[in-house]
Amino acid sequence: MKCVIYARVSTKREEQKNSLENQVSLAERMAKEHGFTIVGHYIDNGISGTGFKNRLEINRLLDDAKEKKFDVVIAKSVSRLGRNLSKSLSLADDLEQEGIRLILPEDDYDTETSKSRFMFNLKAILAEEESNKMSERIKLSLREKANKGEYKAPQAPYGYFINPLTKKLEVNEDKAAIVKEIFRLYLFEGWGMFKISNYLMRIGTPSPKNGKKWHQNTIKGMLNNQVYVGKLVHCKEETLNTLAKSELYKKRKLVEPEKQVIIENAHPALIAEEDFQAVQELMRKKGKHKSNGKESLFAHIAQCADCKSGMHFKPDRRNGAYVCGGYVKHTTSYCSSHIIEERLLLNAVKADIKAMIKDTVKVEKLYGIAEKKASSLQSSLTKELKQIDRNVDKFNNQVSSLLTLHADGAMTTEMFKQQSERISIQLQELANRKAHLQTVLATKKDNTEQLQAFKKEVERFSDLDIEDENILKQVLQRLINKVEVFEEGKIKIHYNLSPSFSS
Repeated sequence: MKCVIYARVSTKREEQKNSLENQVSLAERMAKEHGFTIVGHYIDNGISGTGFKNRLEINRLLDDAKEKKFDVVIAKSVSRLGRNLSKSLSLADDLEQEGIRLILPEDDYDTETSKSRFMFNLKAILAEEESNKMSERIKLSLREKANKGEYKAPQAPYGYFINPLTKKLEVNEDKAAIVKEIFRLYLFEGWGMFKISNYLMRIGTPSPKNGKKWHQNTIKGMLNNQVYVGKLVHCKEETLNTLAKSELYKKRKLVEPEKQVIIENAHPALIAEEDFQAVQELMRKKGKHKSNGKESLFAHIAQCADCKSGMHFKPDRRNGAYVCGGYVKHTTSYCSSHIIEERLLLNAVKADIKAMIKDTVKVEKLYGIAEKKASSLQSSLTKELKQIDRNVDKFNNQVSSLLTLHADGAMTTEMFKQQSERISIQLQELANRKAHLQTVLATKKDNTEQLQAFKKEVERFSDLDIEDENILKQVLQRLINKVEVFEEGKIKIHYNLSPSFSS
């Protein structure tokens, strides 16, 4: 009989008692005892067992089961299949319906010999309970670190750096001076966030991410951050429903202020408490900026051809005009206005759409471009997938090196934990990206259907009155990817050449 092996670990912390090597070794020994032929391995490394969404290998296993690529699945235990009761039961049901035999040696479970699924259900319940307990232990651990005043985020707030020995924040004198200046300008000079951000860019001050842009939201975040008065606020959010039936229901909620961990005098303050509170009161008085309440016709479509910022609609300019968003936010230090009246932009786009509908040659040319674009996209995605696999191998090699250093005493346990957890996060991000790319590729398999969908959309609008603004807006959203606006009012329209339209 053809047999496959499934193994999983959530984090590198499981390596000692639940290593992938141990899981695979046990399963291979079991397969040999039964005389099975091993035809595949499915390994989810560093991925939580509370759901299936990001577990690429368990999903691949289920797909292959439906195609009858094997007869038997061996996994170390129910907990390796997952720590969500409903998901584990569903997995067992799916395998049983496909006639696949499931063997879990640690739980003494075998669908061929077990008289009932009682033991499987019991172990699944215990696995879910253990996951709940683990979640609580992690929360308690985070709270304990917070009470000690340790800074848990990987990057220090602007104006500070993290002392690698104490894990506490210390002052970066150069950047701290910028923080103090931002508070001074806002509180005592009456400057707004827009003016402050432009001033910092004009004098060449690097932004928090060592870039040239200072955004208003960056200034606002700094003015709101209690870290600058020497406080650390931990546990502001927590995950809800760790074992939700669907990953879509895993949400985070704000923790009540009285349950948050606030550490006074955790590190040197840059701003006096009374000044910080005065800033908060001033921000409340100014209130939030309000929009004109109407989304413009070319919202999310019109784009500056030079700086690639979105075009902002200004109803008070030339009876309604679009202006470069980069220019609006950062003035001429960033870009020029690229102003264009909505009336002129609208007429140019309407004329182009009408011409495209009537010009069969042009439409067919667009289809040809679409076919090339779809093929190019598929090639690009495939290359990225291969690069992701190479990166995964690289990180796995790094983990092996860390294990060797730790075993030789060249690395402390704390340093090993930090490095391995960092790699685990990166592996999870790669797994998420890979899953996304595989989904995109799946939707690109049939280029002909995509081209026909675009053609039908064009034909569907050919008989409609596109003088009607509501209908025209539908045309814009369905057929156009973006409209680039150049200086002097010239435009370039980029159509959705290979979209998947809904009916």
